[in-house]
Amino acid sequence: MWLYYALIGPPFWALVNILDSHCVGNVFDRPWVGVITGSLATAVIFLAFPFILPFIEWQFPHWRIIALSIVAGGLIQLSQAFYFQALERTEAGIVAAYENFTPTLMPLASYFLMGEVLEPWHYIAIGVLVVASLCFCLIDISRDGKWDSILLMMVTSSLQVAAILIEKYVFEHGDFIICFLLIISGVVLSGVLPLLFSSNVRKIFIGNIPKLKPLTGLFIGLECANLVALYLSQKAVDLGSPALSAAMETTVPGYTFLITVALLYFKHHYGDEDAKYRLRTKLILVAIMSVGVAQIA
Repeated sequence: MWLYYALIGPPFWALVNILDSHCVGNVFDRPWVGVITGSLATAVIFLAFPFILPFIEWQFPHWRIIALSIVAGGLIQLSQAFYFQALERTEAGIVAAYENFTPTLMPLASYFLMGEVLEPWHYIAIGVLVVASLCFCLIDISRDGKWDSILLMMVTSSLQVAAILIEKYVFEHGDFIICFLLIISGVVLSGVLPLLFSSNVRKIFIGNIPKLKPLTGLFIGLECANLVALYLSQKAVDLGSPALSAAMETTVPGYTFLITVALLYFKHHYGDEDAKYRLRTKLILVAIMSVGVAQIA
């Protein structure tokens, strides 16, 4: 069952990556503004929760699980800050490929921290995904020498691995939907804190409001897609192996390139001309990734 959740999530991640890239390049005065807009948009979405509260059986977990859930949300948001910085330096499809560092690190972390051992063909498949990801990196480096974007995404992936392992623990010791809401609360709180405690952040954000305000609907829609993607990925972690769930998200680059190229022809304003660079090579690499994913499945 975990496989269905793991496969449905990537198209939503791809859409989020593309729209985030558009906002970083055309809307945000600083890349980290995306962290704040995402938190505020999620807070607005939370206003609808009173209408669904009667349908949720509230059983709050132990205070330690509550704290760990909020920490996991904070790690997710911190990883987003590095992710937005990477989007400023390269195209969305390449950033999506760099996110494949997560399934590379996850088996190692799962083995040493949780004692999880996969089948030999799983490791071979993950190796295929790693090689394809490195080829994406070489395409990017050959253009502009963007080693900084690689380093940023390695930090992003490391934080995501830590968050996923914490999520697996809290889901095993608490009700999934309650823990999920607590994690999202951690995402919102950690994203708003810089706005509350840094005068420089407030100054830059307020100066950016004239460009942000007309796109309020876009930010809320974007965050809805982000929450759906988070829910699906975390449900996959809850039901299955963290390492294999993370590996299935390597399909995100394929969706990202396909959606980006489609937008160039149908909604050019949201497309990215960089996506055409060595497009055939990128699609071949996506096909190779699909083989790795099929092997894991």
